[in-house]
Amino acid sequence: MGKQFQEFDHSGDMGIEARGGDEAEALENATRGLFSLMVRGSVTVRVERELAVAAGSDEDMLVDWLSEVIAAASMHGEMYGAVRIERTGPHSVRGVIGGESIDEGRHQLRFDVKAATYHGLQFERTGRGIRVRVIFDL
Repeated sequence: MGKQFQEFDHSGDMGIEARGGDEAEALENATRGLFSLMVRGSVTVRVERELAVAAGSDEDMLVDWLSEVIAAASMHGEMYGAVRIERTGPHSVRGVIGGESIDEGRHQLRFDVKAATYHGLQFERTGRGIRVRVIFDL
């Protein structure tokens, strides 16, 4: 598939564009992009968190899923480096993120990501799968 995601700057915020062969893969790659905004370098999987979202549209599902990841990181003081997602319905997914407690001696924190936004949000089906684009509030 090539590169899973790419970052882009947007007026003081940061965005991710990701692709996948299906919805779950596109969300996994967008989640990996979010991880890369939060921390540089490797994160060891010492703990796993189960997440699930059900939404009214694919766009809402994308924002809700990424918001759950951001909330988990903030609530538990963790960084993540692994993700597995499966689609469970028309606009719903469940998955597992894996990571560890933040260790400022080992982890190089990049951005304090506050939220996934709807500004410029894209979730589109192409002949090659799914392409998503999301901007994060820093």
